[in-house]
Amino acid sequence: MKKLRMATPGPTYVPQDILLAGAQELVHHRSSHMEEVMSQINGSLPLLFGTEQKVFTLLSSGTGAMEAAVANCFQEQDKVLVVSNGYFGERFADISRVYGVTPIEIASLWGTSVDMEQVEKAYHEHPDVRGILVVYSETSTGVTNDIQRIAAFFRDKNVLVIVDAISGLLSHELHMDEWGLDVVLAASHKGFMMPPGLAFVSISEKAWQRLEQIEPKTYYFSFKRFKKFYPMSPSSPGVSLIFALQASIEMLMKEGLQECCQRHHWNAQAAQAGLAALGFELFVADPQRRSHTVTTAIAPQGLDTSKLLQILSSKYGMTITGGQGEFKGKMIRVGHIGSVDILDLFTVFGAIELALTEMGASFTKGASIAAIQEIQERSVYHADFVST
Repeated sequence: MKKLRMATPGPTYVPQDILLAGAQELVHHRSSHMEEVMSQINGSLPLLFGTEQKVFTLLSSGTGAMEAAVANCFQEQDKVLVVSNGYFGERFADISRVYGVTPIEIASLWGTSVDMEQVEKAYHEHPDVRGILVVYSETSTGVTNDIQRIAAFFRDKNVLVIVDAISGLLSHELHMDEWGLDVVLAASHKGFMMPPGLAFVSISEKAWQRLEQIEPKTYYFSFKRFKKFYPMSPSSPGVSLIFALQASIEMLMKEGLQECCQRHHWNAQAAQAGLAALGFELFVADPQRRSHTVTTAIAPQGLDTSKLLQILSSKYGMTITGGQGEFKGKMIRVGHIGSVDILDLFTVFGAIELALTEMGASFTKGASIAAIQEIQERSVYHADFVST
């Protein structure tokens, strides 16, 4: 029997308790039962975002939340800075153009995070920008951007800091209010350990002042409508997904947010060590900017990662993603977000070693498992670690 397993940056494995919660009998979305569920959820979500602001739940993918942020916060002919160092930064720029907003892209090489000097230079050259759009954890490259420093620079300026934390929330620390973030976006199929289908948006007071002055270019995604109907959804919600979300939040609270971030940190350390032990070159050179969501690495010379991923999928039921664009066939991206733990990584790397053996690759058998075990032993003695 072949089991299906995923080691992707999302969707990720969904724990049974969350799946079963979503399989409950449906209730009407305007019933008192649903209102009770939503009130419980809405009381907990702000804690996950590090905010005292409301967190709205959208029935969409993460991209829907990205589009909603642009459609609500800006008008045609507005200018925005866009941090572009990966596929999803590029997506922010594309969405901006659709709404007649002019993106001024601050580009850095894939695998690097944006330099603050670049950000400051771009702002001084375009002091009339109305916002900056930035991805916290860029899953296409495995790099993070320093959203805390970016927000500190713009805190006293008439510029909204809009953060795609779709894969960064819960795998990295995020304190929306303390850091001065204005719009924070997340989605269900990453750190929330859920199926895809829900997105989340939290909006600062500074952002609301802007929103009250302009008309959104969207009806379904109107933040004003979400605010008006709160704590319920302005349109029919995904009731089954809401039940799953309730179970997800319960699991996250039971583990503890700090502990959740610590687990993701050690997962990342283990995946990095495992790939390096097999001769892969870690794509993100700066250890401080490596994502806790996904680890990216370039394969040894002559190793076709497309074939590696095909063997993993067809023979072992293991789904791992590869590189995009120029890195197709050269890169591997091992996801370790959600409910993943060290024992799961033993399985992932055991399968990788089996596939590499079948391909005739040269490596020391068991090297990745030994490297992961060493990280696990180290993590036990560093229980006071605080993720950054």
